[in-house]
Amino acid sequence: MPQKTNLNISPYYDDFDKAKNFYKVLFKPGSPVQARELSGLQSILQNQVESFGKHIFKEGSMVIPGGIEYDTTYYSCKINPNHLGLDVSIYLDSLIAKNNGKGIRVRGQNSGIVATIKNYVLPPNEGVTEPTIFVKYNKSGTDSQSVTFPNGEVLILEESVTYGNTTLNIGETVLTLALENASTTGSAFGVSEGVYFIRGTFVDVPTSLIILDPYNNNPSYRVGFDIVEEVVNANDDPSLFDNAKGFTNYAAPGADRFKISVKLTKKSINDFNDTSFVELFKVREGVTKKLQDDSVYSQIKKYFAKRTYDESGNYAVEPFRVNLQNSLNDEIESDGLYTEDQLTDEGKKPSDDTMCVKLSPGRAYVKGYGVYLNGTTVLDVDKPRDVKDIPSASIPFSMGSLLRVNNVLGTPYINLGGNNTNVVELYNQRRSGSTGAGTGIKIGQARVYSFGVADSPYENASTEFDLHLYDIQTYTILEVTNPPSTKTKGTRVRGLSSG
Repeated sequence: MPQKTNLNISPYYDDFDKAKNFYKVLFKPGSPVQARELSGLQSILQNQVESFGKHIFKEGSMVIPGGIEYDTTYYSCKINPNHLGLDVSIYLDSLIAKNNGKGIRVRGQNSGIVATIKNYVLPPNEGVTEPTIFVKYNKSGTDSQSVTFPNGEVLILEESVTYGNTTLNIGETVLTLALENASTTGSAFGVSEGVYFIRGTFVDVPTSLIILDPYNNNPSYRVGFDIVEEVVNANDDPSLFDNAKGFTNYAAPGADRFKISVKLTKKSINDFNDTSFVELFKVREGVTKKLQDDSVYSQIKKYFAKRTYDESGNYAVEPFRVNLQNSLNDEIESDGLYTEDQLTDEGKKPSDDTMCVKLSPGRAYVKGYGVYLNGTTVLDVDKPRDVKDIPSASIPFSMGSLLRVNNVLGTPYINLGGNNTNVVELYNQRRSGSTGAGTGIKIGQARVYSFGVADSPYENASTEFDLHLYDIQTYTILEVTNPPSTKTKGTRVRGLSSG
């Protein structure tokens, strides 16, 4: 995606048009150099960089990894705005800047817990209700059980710090925690310094951190870069004044600059206005839905995907598990995933006509492309609602033992209900004609699952039919040397060897 700022306006008039296929600006002696020609020269080069970049990277992709981190143990402590009659906001910056920005170590006066102050926020920023510091605990309390500062705890410096002309020494008290609900666990997201491919440009991204929820570690947000394009002049940045003589000449402003910068920001989980937004991370109620921590390749990826598919086909490295659930939860009968006032993961309104397909975390290669889900993914699928009434139809049903028969007379009874009356009889001889009773000795009986022509329409007695049988019961013929007397209810016998 190219830049959105239009520079073909006064006073720049950058009229570069890639459709004209201009790739060089050829300056000539005796002809004045135009400002638009210098701007167009840069645009020609930028178009080349953008074309190459698009072949390698997708829009918003990480180029030089700086690393990203989702922190669900971003411990927060509410503090009193004043300590010993002094407004603490005047030295909070100095506490954070200690040790090259790594923060300062403090100890609880009563608990003995040691922690490093990493950040702070003053109300009403980031949703805090009271001045709040964020800490990393280094050592548990003297009782070997306490791991967070208690309510009303006084914090003592473990190292000295200077703000303005004042120095606070080791052992001096510096902050006092609130009397109620002082220590909680918040959540944050941060990125390290790196380079991203944004708007056709390789943009430097500074190290930055954003607090998701100061007092809750089950946040629901979309986190990413908010892209800002701007034109900067000498009034905005004094370094753009002429410095040809070794000093800034405020009477001679230099050329303006076109600037692209990004700001780490968070959005509502249901905000899908991404005109100037690159999503890096998505979390719902503390569960990670997306974490883009590697480069996303473009055309070059297609080549490697094709080769991988040719070699290995489709396969799963960590198989996905699938679970179905209703979409709408009316809190009465339906056990859906979303209530009526919520939106689904795809930003749709839940209803009785949709269901949710939940995919567990996993990894697979489909058509050579890696598919990786690091959290449960929920997809919206329409429920099958179309109905067609077919009063009578023959449905192939391939179950049971298959017999190929011909010389057929009539149709057997399809006995799926377990009725022992409607059965087919089995004989040990083929019937000679197409009518009459069975030929030979009856050797058993069976029930019919299905019956129909095999693979061609009926023509004559030689046409073959598929007869699927089940519950096949065959008889055993016994020969006895001493026939028993005739009994109306039969005679019970036992094998001498078999028992």
